Amino acid sequence: MSPSCRLSSLLLPYQVGPGSTVLLGSVPRGERDGALEAKKTVERWRIAVVALATVAALPLFALEDPQAAGSLTATANASEASISQETFSITNNGSANSELFFDTALLVGRAQDWYDTRAALTIVERIQSAAVVHEVEAMALAREISEAEYDRHAEVASTVALLRRERERKRLIDEEDARRMAAMTTSGPTTTIVATPPVKPGPSDIQWEALRYCESTGNYGAISPSGKYRGAYQFSVETWNWIAGLYYENLVDIDPAEAKKTDQDRMAQALYNLRGRGQWPVCGRYLP
Repeated sequence: MSPSCRLSSLLLPYQVGPGSTVLLGSVPRGERDGALEAKKTVERWRIAVVALATVAALPLFALEDPQAAGSLTATANASEASISQETFSITNNGSANSELFFDTALLVGRAQDWYDTRAALTIVERIQSAAVVHEVEAMALAREISEAEYDRHAEVASTVALLRRERERKRLIDEEDARRMAAMTTSGPTTTIVATPPVKPGPSDIQWEALRYCESTGNYGAISPSGKYRGAYQFSVETWNWIAGLYYENLVDIDPAEAKKTDQDRMAQALYNLRGRGQWPVCGRYLP
């Protein structure tokens, strides 16, 4: 047991009356003086321990970085700063503190509004950019689809027109073949040239083709057995020169069977415009 523990167990005072203290047990005066000496010895021992601990801690103070977060110096400085801040807050807790809090809250609110607005603006710009890209792609796709649809309709219309043309052409040729067959087996009446009014806008190319087939089987160099009627439209020389004198003087005295196809077509059109289909007594029925 240490001296201090022994001393504590021996010196347990108790109160017996006002202003008087008696130690437990019957201890002679000499022993009490020994106890006091022992107490002084214990106090010296404690002082020696504290001194040794202080001497042992001196190297730590010498090697410590004052700026380190866990150093005693830094801890002390932090404590002083905290105390100074608390003192400042306590000293200025009046109207100035209220105004500072209000200004800070206002700035924080404005900063939050600016941030929200900026974020929303960025999203809107991205959406607008994406919308422009998608609109351009949609317009290009719609244009491509419309062009393909137009080409398809044009192809269908061309095919239908060609089928109708061929059907009409075949009908007229078959009709002419039947007429010729009937003319070869029966004698027909003598035909006369009569004037008939032309019909606007005039014969179609298929109707002209049927007329040529009827007159000369479409041969622009055809000559009748008598030699009087010549070319695809079987012009007589007199009729040819009469029409040429009215409209195309450069074709006067040109043999109809030797004239160009385009010239023969123009002469036939001029004759129709002047006298109608009656100039072809038999085959003129294919013209309007």
